[in-house]
Amino acid sequence: MNNTLSQKLAMVTPETLIVGVDVAKHTHYAQPVNFRGEALQKPFPFQNTTSGIGNLVHQIKMNQLKHGLSRVLVAMEPTGHYWLPLACALLEQGITVVMINPHHVKKAKELDDNSPTKRDDKDAGVIARLARDGRFHLPHIPTGVMADIRNLVNFREQLSKELQQSKAELDTILDRYFPEFKDVFKSVEGKAVIAALENFPFPADLLQRTVEEIALVLSQASSKRVGIKHATLLVENARSSVGIKHGIEGARLALKYRLRRIKELLGECELVEARLAQFLKEIPHASYLLTIPGMSTVQVATIISEVGNLDNYSSARQIIKLAGLNLVENSSGNHKGQTRISKRGRAKLRCTLFRVALVLVARTPEFSLLHQYYTTRSHNPLKGKQSLVAICCKLLRIIFALGRKKMTYDSGMVIPLSHPAMLVFATIKIDHLRPKRWRKSCPP
Repeated sequence: MNNTLSQKLAMVTPETLIVGVDVAKHTHYAQPVNFRGEALQKPFPFQNTTSGIGNLVHQIKMNQLKHGLSRVLVAMEPTGHYWLPLACALLEQGITVVMINPHHVKKAKELDDNSPTKRDDKDAGVIARLARDGRFHLPHIPTGVMADIRNLVNFREQLSKELQQSKAELDTILDRYFPEFKDVFKSVEGKAVIAALENFPFPADLLQRTVEEIALVLSQASSKRVGIKHATLLVENARSSVGIKHGIEGARLALKYRLRRIKELLGECELVEARLAQFLKEIPHASYLLTIPGMSTVQVATIISEVGNLDNYSSARQIIKLAGLNLVENSSGNHKGQTRISKRGRAKLRCTLFRVALVLVARTPEFSLLHQYYTTRSHNPLKGKQSLVAICCKLLRIIFALGRKKMTYDSGMVIPLSHPAMLVFATIKIDHLRPKRWRKSCPP
């Protein structure tokens, strides 16, 4: 983001009052210091209430009058979600709020007293002195539509986890009482599968019906896409099933509950995705990101919720560092350490980019060609996962360019004509670089 160290240090002047705050769930601790790091007051507690925050603001104004300071800088750790109400309340009153990395606080707490002691009042002083040295970043708290998008993305992630858990528990029931069911239906999300589990989930239920009756239920549920073939397989597997024969009624109730839960979660996911699509129409650069092949609405919404406004960044390198995809090295003297990605940043953004990269390499010829070049070049060839990480960085640069320049995706942004990949693989057909299962869906 547009905050270099010199710009941060320029925010700390002799007229600046720096207040370090150690955030907790109920009781915070504050420590006011001057630009030299000298304590102006003993650390004091205040409650996470309107009156408590009012007391903090009163103490800040009293210190300003006493020491003749005209500017205020409040620094705090992003402790869980507890810091948000305090930060928003201070920002509404025009007070500058900055964030300190908790990892830095942990490393710097022994600098003053050479002791590993950890206390809330001590941490407040450490936070204030780190802010004095410019070791902070400005928070970009989402507001308006951006806040709604972030909340919906987080909510959909929770729904997805609950859905996976419900599927796993449903699979457990089937593994006990009808393990052969999954030989016929691989997933439990299809309409025909849900209809089968609602009407005849166990072998005894299937053997009480004819193949034609089962096929009719499956056909009606799937709009005639599933029928007699699957019904025949179900009956054959039911006759030779090794599933448990006892406790059927208890398992039936548990299975029905899991089915209702899965249907409910799938419906909620559809509602969230529809709402996300509506909110994305209000984000200026979202429509340009959707032109990237393989990028779904949920993935674009996740990237936007994690990155925020692209105008807050001066280069794509800052977003790459935010995602934890920047390279770090551990070398000293003659020792040459291994270079890897830092993984310091937003894990959700990094995970989303990696999933998109997998789809792009499989479906789009330009990314397939780039992946082939990275893994087979003569100088410094990359392993498969290393190549995908490099493609994630490439994708972030493309996202930054699309959003800032207000342009649609073009395959030439991935591999220009002057790129070595075009020279090395100029005689190779792109079709041979893609998995066979995607060749029909990809343009030549």
